Amino acid sequence: MDRTIDTSEYGLCIYSMDTLSSFLKTEKIKTKKLLALFQKDKKAFLKMQEEGIWIPFPEIDGVTYAIKIKNLNEEFDDQWEKVLEYDGFNLEVKDGIWISDTGSFLKFDEALYRREGQESTGNFGMVHYDSNKERWYTTIDGTKVYSDVWCDIPAGKYLLTVRGYAKKEIVDRKAVNYGYQFDLVEIERFEGYKNPREDYEFNISKILRTR
Repeated sequence: MDRTIDTSEYGLCIYSMDTLSSFLKTEKIKTKKLLALFQKDKKAFLKMQEEGIWIPFPEIDGVTYAIKIKNLNEEFDDQWEKVLEYDGFNLEVKDGIWISDTGSFLKFDEALYRREGQESTGNFGMVHYDSNKERWYTTIDGTKVYSDVWCDIPAGKYLLTVRGYAKKEIVDRKAVNYGYQFDLVEIERFEGYKNPREDYEFNISKILRTR
């Protein structure tokens, strides 16, 4: 399946909606400004990493990325080169996983991810679409931009590996030239955790520029 995500300057993130929803209820978190909360409350953020609630991949360029899930037999072919690989991030899945532009958490509304499918038209004829499988909007020129996509992964506790790829030959700068592949290995329980905000570089283009 061809799957893409467009990011703002905040990065990408992965989570399972029911897992996240349960965490918010348990912690009595009611604010919709979740990104601001996760950035300021280090204790809550580290607890999410320990329990596999929400994994961010911060500070990556705001472009379109190809997204592949190895568990769904999706891999990059020999036209791409692997640029980065990190493993061991905790992720608990209850109802599949969402891969999202982290900017979606500036003002997060869970109800938008529960819809069967609903379009709305805003200024300049721009269309917004929300459903339980994907969320996207159109730009002024009609381009469809995906902010969130859902993937069918069985319930369980997993260690997640993220790999970053770049096209070996970049002919068109406007094309999709970077991508991430995710691999989830099921385990019985979490033992320790890794903090994706420390000691990791997820920005593919920055790695290429500093080689």
